[in-house]
Amino acid sequence: MRQPLSLKIEARESSSTLAYERLRQAIIRGEFQPGERLTEVTTAGMLGVSRTPVREAFARLTMDGLMRAAESGGMEVVDPQQELADIYHIREAVEGCAARLAAMRGSTAELDQILALASASRRTDRVDVKTRARLNDEFHMAVAKAGHAPRVERLVSDYHELFATPRVLRRYTVEETETAIRDHEAIARAIHARDSDGAERAVRDHLRRAYAVLLKLEQGPAPANDVAAKGVRPSRSGRPKATTGRRK
Repeated sequence: MRQPLSLKIEARESSSTLAYERLRQAIIRGEFQPGERLTEVTTAGMLGVSRTPVREAFARLTMDGLMRAAESGGMEVVDPQQELADIYHIREAVEGCAARLAAMRGSTAELDQILALASASRRTDRVDVKTRARLNDEFHMAVAKAGHAPRVERLVSDYHELFATPRVLRRYTVEETETAIRDHEAIARAIHARDSDGAERAVRDHLRRAYAVLLKLEQGPAPANDVAAKGVRPSRSGRPKATTGRRK
């Protein structure tokens, strides 16, 4: 007689997942520098777990392309931007599909939420990069969820957090920030109108522009007229308004 399957979650597996998620976020947020060497012992100490879940987390991060074996032993952090082009091509295809499906399958409540998130981005202080990054994540994931395609949603989740981090958004110029906000509004309007072709096109255009900005940032120093430096805040009309300089 067949023995019943055991679906009990082992504590070690839970620790492994938590270790993976925390290390992944730390790498993406830039808390570890590209090339920084990590060992199982030191990382286990940082996380307060044993070496086994750290070893398993390292293996998963290696598969993600975020870590690799170091020549001197242990593991080293890989700059996620090294795979930038390939990842952006994947994002464009997957998120374009997600937007198309959202326009076709999303409920009225889901489409209203997408519009609300785009509006929230418009109202958010341009200097508040943490909130802007969070809203960006929520917007892209709301579009993916509205498509009711779990496989597509998982693919979107794998890549969306790699780029619009507070560190990156802090270096956007005023114009680049406004373009990204307008892009989200265009995506939301197309999805809300059930325009599947327009929704996919708007997402693809948005990601191509975001890719171009990121390439520019990787090729040179932070621009002198970035949002954080100029202290740009939204005016009542929703357009950017500088808060520094002489008052009139």
